[in-house]
Amino acid sequence: HLYAVEVDEARTGVSRQSVFNAMRAAQIGVNVHYIPIHTQPFYARLGFLKGDFPAAEHYYSRALSLPLFPALTDLQQQRVVTVLRAALSA
Repeated sequence: HLYAVEVDEARTGVSRQSVFNAMRAAQIGVNVHYIPIHTQPFYARLGFLKGDFPAAEHYYSRALSLPLFPALTDLQQQRVVTVLRAALSA
C-alpha cells in the first residue's frame, strides 16, 4: 500500500528533506511514514529513548513514500521518476 524509497544522503549528497521539498514543489504527494513507535509520546512516557532502536531510527531518517494508487497512470509514474531523479542529482 506504500512505495517507500530510502534517500541515502551519504551516497547522493542530498537530504531526504530536500528531496521531499522538491517533490512537493512539483506537486507530487510524497510523505514520510513509519515514525519509530518508541519515539511517540505514549512510549516515551514508558521510558523508551531515542537510540533504543537504532535500525528503526536509521530507516525512518531516510524513508520517503512515493505516490501509489490504482489509478496512477504510466505518465504520472514517469513524472514521479523524473522529478525524483532530478531531486537526487541536485
